[in-house]
Amino acid sequence: MDLTAWMEQWNMFPNAGGTILCAVSGGRDSVCLLHYLHSISGRYGFFVAVGHYNHHMRPTAQRDEDFVRALCAQLEVPFYTDGCDVVAAAEAAGLGVEEMGRRLRYEFLERLADRLGAARIATAHHMGDQAETVLLNLLRGTGPEGLGGIPPVRGRLIRPLLNTPREEIEAYLVRHALHHVEDETNESLAFSRNRLRRTVLPELEKINPALRQNAARTAAIVRRENEYLNELAAQHLPQEGTEIPCAQLLSAPEVLQARMVRLLMGRLGTGKKDLSAAHIEAVLSLAAGHGGMASLPDGAEAVCRGGTLRLQRRAPDADGAIPLREGAQRRNGWLAEVTVRDASAPCREDALYLTGDALDRLELDSWRGGEGLELPGSRGKRSIKRLLTERGIPPEERRTVPCVRCGGTAAAVWGLGTDVQYLPEQTGKKIEIILKKENM
Repeated sequence: MDLTAWMEQWNMFPNAGGTILCAVSGGRDSVCLLHYLHSISGRYGFFVAVGHYNHHMRPTAQRDEDFVRALCAQLEVPFYTDGCDVVAAAEAAGLGVEEMGRRLRYEFLERLADRLGAARIATAHHMGDQAETVLLNLLRGTGPEGLGGIPPVRGRLIRPLLNTPREEIEAYLVRHALHHVEDETNESLAFSRNRLRRTVLPELEKINPALRQNAARTAAIVRRENEYLNELAAQHLPQEGTEIPCAQLLSAPEVLQARMVRLLMGRLGTGKKDLSAAHIEAVLSLAAGHGGMASLPDGAEAVCRGGTLRLQRRAPDADGAIPLREGAQRRNGWLAEVTVRDASAPCREDALYLTGDALDRLELDSWRGGEGLELPGSRGKRSIKRLLTERGIPPEERRTVPCVRCGGTAAAVWGLGTDVQYLPEQTGKKIEIILKKENM
């Protein structure tokens, strides 16, 4: 097995004296990659370090970590590890376990590479992985981005084994008497990739034994053409930023418009992996004149207003409700100043006023869908969402508008006013609440 021509073709070698951080799980592919890189490191003048991420998903996870640590000690290669309970992290983030594990693993490798000053991060994806990725993306209905499969190089990520069949990897392990550990979850058909690898691909290879090689070749062709079309699409975008006039987007050739949206999403830095055709269609629909806002993956959103389309990060989720007492309190970027005054004291236009006997029951929170207010002079209760829309508050700002609750019920909303049920009496005390955005 000789990977040097492939690595030179894709400029995978770091400069002399540089470091390649090798991701090693302990499985056959990563053990092969580590041993090979270590064997040629002296000849090509680079150093090798190893990063192992422990997902804590199996009883044998610690066994794998100990195996990799011992292998690195044998090869005299620096070993670094990190990990967390991926299942718990996935539940907290609302993501699948596979996706959460992938994100955490790559975040660890990037942090470690920064710390070590590593010029390259090597992963052990091989030709079989490429074929599986292309077929899975075909089943998901992705476009050229997905059918281009796994790129040989992305930033400082490199895949030296990507053009190597599994059979060559296994032969290398035998030739060098290398041991490895087996991940039991690779046997589970609960995961889509495992089902494809164990049941679908063998049947397809009966039709054409060269399936994996052909899939890898197709991916390379699609990737080259995709890169060229992206270059054309980029010529229709502003040089920087994530904002574009709708007319400029829609005047570009139709075949490039979806690519323009994807490129803008890439500039936002939230990731494009989960950006589907439905998301892109929603963004283009906004630009075509429907206006408004569309939610996008990874905490992003598209906002169209005044003939301009803008991709941006969504405002962070609101903090929980906090009690309102006299004095200053902060919540979710807002400052609330609460004062108890005589009912006869003059009112400020920028303040909310509530009955004085409600102080011990007040909280500052976010408004919720389906809630409403009956404002003075209105003909009854109307939804808060509709009232905010009529006040001209942009969609992306509505979710963070603070709501004052009394006993758990929406009593007043910034920018709208106070429900008639909670207005102050003409005598006695009243509660004055001034709300200010702290970044204003």
